[in-house]
Amino acid sequence: MRISFAGGGTDVDPFPEEYGGVVVNASINKYVTSTLKFRRDQKIKIEIAGEGKIIYDSKDTLVYDGKFDAVKAVIKHMYKGERGLDIYIYKDVEPRSGLGGSAALFLSVIGLFNEISAKKLDKYECAELAYQLERNELKNLGGRQDQIVCAFGGINFIEFKGKDFVRVTPLNLSKETICELEERLILINLGARRNSGTILEQQIKNVETGKNIDALLETKKITYEIKDALLSGDLEKFGKLLDKAWELKKKFAEGISNPDIDRFYKRLKELGVIGGKISGAGGGGHMFVFCKSFCRHKIEREIEKI
Repeated sequence: MRISFAGGGTDVDPFPEEYGGVVVNASINKYVTSTLKFRRDQKIKIEIAGEGKIIYDSKDTLVYDGKFDAVKAVIKHMYKGERGLDIYIYKDVEPRSGLGGSAALFLSVIGLFNEISAKKLDKYECAELAYQLERNELKNLGGRQDQIVCAFGGINFIEFKGKDFVRVTPLNLSKETICELEERLILINLGARRNSGTILEQQIKNVETGKNIDALLETKKITYEIKDALLSGDLEKFGKLLDKAWELKKKFAEGISNPDIDRFYKRLKELGVIGGKISGAGGGGHMFVFCKSFCRHKIEREIEKI
């Protein structure tokens, strides 16, 4: 899964088609793990830990009905065999976390079938397939960054231009910078968010009417500055830019934040947080914050109260 430091929103069509999008994001040590076993019969069994299981008579009987449709979509497009399958999936984080869990699920299951395929897909192709299945096959709204970071891992600067151009540039940060990021970043579970599609629908409408263009263009500018701050190891500047990026993100659409989240964030800043933002579309899920040195313990005690 992932957190997005800056640029989220500029990867959501139609903005990148007209203006180009840029994102700086990082994979984290939260995962979707999948396993596959062939059966002697033709049945397809899909089980997700904590969410139940379903069994179909064969792959030809798979239907989209809102139950594990992501897994079904991958099977329909990638599995050409006749034997049945048992697919078991475990997720480190609950649904609607804002950490790119749906993309991680697609990439994890794509990885299963890519492993047994004679012709392997590369990382770009895996990410593109996940994007096409989620956005076009299942009609789920969202951007392009999640699939990329789930496929590539690491910390990346990603550029989007037009409908098809994607370029991934890994940020080879120093070991000292990565260790400091790990020490001073705190991931906070704010509880399940509402349907991100509602927020994204409004964000897309605002782009089409020009309502949020200035905020998105300013976000692009800050994304380049965050990339440079990370590469130079200037993490104080990085934290301040995170704060600016969060204030801009709240202008993309209504519902990204709310008074409770704003009060909570303000309190954390009083205790030593420099910057932070909601991960994902907003409205809940996870927030991450970047704190001053030697303040983590105070901030964590405050977080435990929620």
